[in-house]
Amino acid sequence: MAKVNFSDTERVVLTIDDLVEYTGWSKSYIYKKTSDGTLKYSKPLGKTIFFSKEWIDNFLLSASNRPIAETEAEANKTVHLKNLQL
Repeated sequence: MAKVNFSDTERVVLTIDDLVEYTGWSKSYIYKKTSDGTLKYSKPLGKTIFFSKEWIDNFLLSASNRPIAETEAEANKTVHLKNLQL
């Protein structure tokens, strides 16, 4: 299999082999995640599945963690605003 250049901004659709290379996940894990509805995919001709690189990027970043300092700052701001309302 040829290496895929994922920095190429024109590439927007990935095959399962591309997705394996892009994420490092196994094919069985990807199939499991499509089967349970976790991963969004397209199956236009009823056999081969395709993934939007944008969908995958959004999924990969959907559960990102924030630094503790950022979380604390937001919590302090919320407490301060609630105290102003009292």
